[in-house]
Amino acid sequence: MTMTTRSPESHAETEDIGDDLPSPTGVLATPVERRSLIGYAIKGSALAVALTVGVDRVTGDDDAEALDLLPPIPELADALDLTDLLLLSGDPFYYDYLIRIEADNRVRFELPRMEVGQGIITAAVMIVAEELDVAVDMIDPSLSPAEIRRLTGQITGGSHSISSLWDPLRKVTAALRQMIVLAAAQQLGVPAGQITTQDGFASAPDGRSIRYADLSNGVEGRNDLARLAVPKDPSDYRVVGQPTARLDARDIVTGKVQYAMDLDVVPDAMPTVVARPPTLGGTVASYDDAVARSLPGVIDVVEVPIDVEGASSGVAVIARSFGEAFRGRDALEIVWNGGTADDLSDDDIIDDLRRINLPTLPSIPLLTKKISGEFIFPYMAHAPMETMTAIADVSDGRARVWTGVKTPVAAQAKIARDLGILPTSVEVNVVKTGGSFGRRLFFDAAVEAARISSIAGRPIKLMFTRQEDMKFGRARPLSIHNVQATYRTRSLLGGKGKVFTFDHRAATPELDLRHGFGEGITALGGELVPFGFSQTIWHSTQLVQYDFGLTTLLLNEKKFPVATSSWRGIYSGTAVVANEVIVDELARAMGEDEYDFRMRTLDDERTKAVLAKVAELGDWGRSMPAGSAQGFGVHNEYKSRAAVLCELQTSPDPDVDARVTKLVVALDVSRVVNPTGLEAQVIGAATDAISSILRTGLHLDNGAIRESSFGDFEIAQMKHTPPEIVVHFMPANGDRPGGAGELALPAAAAAIANAFARATGIKPRRFPLRDFHQEG
Repeated sequence: MTMTTRSPESHAETEDIGDDLPSPTGVLATPVERRSLIGYAIKGSALAVALTVGVDRVTGDDDAEALDLLPPIPELADALDLTDLLLLSGDPFYYDYLIRIEADNRVRFELPRMEVGQGIITAAVMIVAEELDVAVDMIDPSLSPAEIRRLTGQITGGSHSISSLWDPLRKVTAALRQMIVLAAAQQLGVPAGQITTQDGFASAPDGRSIRYADLSNGVEGRNDLARLAVPKDPSDYRVVGQPTARLDARDIVTGKVQYAMDLDVVPDAMPTVVARPPTLGGTVASYDDAVARSLPGVIDVVEVPIDVEGASSGVAVIARSFGEAFRGRDALEIVWNGGTADDLSDDDIIDDLRRINLPTLPSIPLLTKKISGEFIFPYMAHAPMETMTAIADVSDGRARVWTGVKTPVAAQAKIARDLGILPTSVEVNVVKTGGSFGRRLFFDAAVEAARISSIAGRPIKLMFTRQEDMKFGRARPLSIHNVQATYRTRSLLGGKGKVFTFDHRAATPELDLRHGFGEGITALGGELVPFGFSQTIWHSTQLVQYDFGLTTLLLNEKKFPVATSSWRGIYSGTAVVANEVIVDELARAMGEDEYDFRMRTLDDERTKAVLAKVAELGDWGRSMPAGSAQGFGVHNEYKSRAAVLCELQTSPDPDVDARVTKLVVALDVSRVVNPTGLEAQVIGAATDAISSILRTGLHLDNGAIRESSFGDFEIAQMKHTPPEIVVHFMPANGDRPGGAGELALPAAAAAIANAFARATGIKPRRFPLRDFHQEG
């Protein structure tokens, strides 16, 4: 595996579009700036009417010239994307940290984010070490508990954590270092400008030095004055940007790290498991627990309500050990009521989604051709290695909870509402966790554990089994995407062909966004007005990356009784794949090389640069054996850019799955804090792309999820990963790092789908591809 560097590339500048746009009334509209938010306001239905009027008026080549000159229209995400929304909502609360210099001169640091294996603790410690002039191993990090005062400043999601930490954490730490310098100058009797700091000591020019611990206690709480602090110039960085091994890597592989079920914070918290219904939404009609209660080790059996006053969704068994709890659960005799989805299967949902999906814009048959496709993606389990777990102790009007949660303030508010107590009476302690991929934006186990503890009158340790979490947990919604592009192979003005319209209509089961922006107010808003939240997320994350004339990206949702949650890139993990497959098909239909077509039509220089880099490193266009091919995917989100070149090999034997043999990934994230950590994230995202495109998904059969473990939910194993993965980071070209956690997955997924199409001649339309091939 290699990481290389390259010379800086120029960036796309905002350009003025001088061509006029047709308005719905046929009157020329005011010219718009390419990336202005104003452009978003005239998209959608107004543009559909405009195009219809244009179609009616086009009668000859003169009018067709107007189509050739038609400028591209910006999407909302061009001007205001999800990263902007998260940064705007959280900024008032970001300057709130605990960084304490302890008596032994070590640094205690609480991170108000969630570590789920993505390496955020290491990256944050590197930032603190850089600004404080200490070694990373001098810092003792931990995770902050839920703090109501932080509101939207404590969410981990949307690939914005490093972006949101970057300025506030640097400035708060820089302000602390300046306090240390001033105190040292006073004690040593020299000007502050002559004080140097290194490895926890402030020193005078004559060699005298003082420990940090003797100069400052650190900072704790909100420090808005730090906004005025001046952090280091990047040219002086010694820690940030250097490949750094994860600080907890050895502890993880040796079993030293303690996850929620390892904690002994409440000594008498007993292991607890729940018997759940055979289908989604089922409830308890009656149960007999006599045999279960007679078994050794079983302490108690209680019904589990869906909510405080709702029907029972299961029966919990509390025991001395999890083994005894499982035996007690299996001994229960339960009569179940039918579920809310008993007559529902995948095909029923697909039919319903087709009915609600709006038609694409009309084509112009006399002057253009069209390419279109319907893409179907299945429900997808998050399947983190550690299932959902929580410790809960509810008594005397207070609740204490230990769990892995990416939205601890929202969890605190939800638990309080369920138990009928104030949020200030709920303590949510954030625990390092083994994986999330969007699953831990929700806190199902914490809420249920608090309910069971309250009913049983004792503290408990609740664990979801793998089967429970897969069958009754949350999933990325099934989705269908209708994409259509109209084009002409040669421009009437001469030269290459042109794409006139690009329409994407997505229909999905409603994506649950009740976690809001991470705290109680927006979480409640997401619960009361789900449509508004989903549309905001869709339009602030999706854009067409190409100069394709009139573009529309519309989302239609319908509520189904299958619990959902964002999975790796929210909507992009599916929508970008559909777009990029059509882009490949456009290139071939217009007689152009897929690389050349993208380089000609991409609307962003940073995206062109990463695409050019993977084409160079991956030797695009090289001769490949029969049944093998290369494919591209590009993605623009989180203020970052990604391009992936995939090499894939197929077999004439239908029983042998296609295999990715090589991946080349180039990322432009403006600035990389920890190349080692980011490389690991990229490889993980690429591996999940292999799983979702080629191998696996969830299936709903008459109200029950078919898959129950890694035995039938077949994620990519080591034997399915490519023997060669090349990861390349573009040189720093800005101050604030862009988001990167999910950046590579949509590009990698698209590249795999496109390589498959080029290797087989089969148009990828339904995923995973091992389940469904549609002849091209």
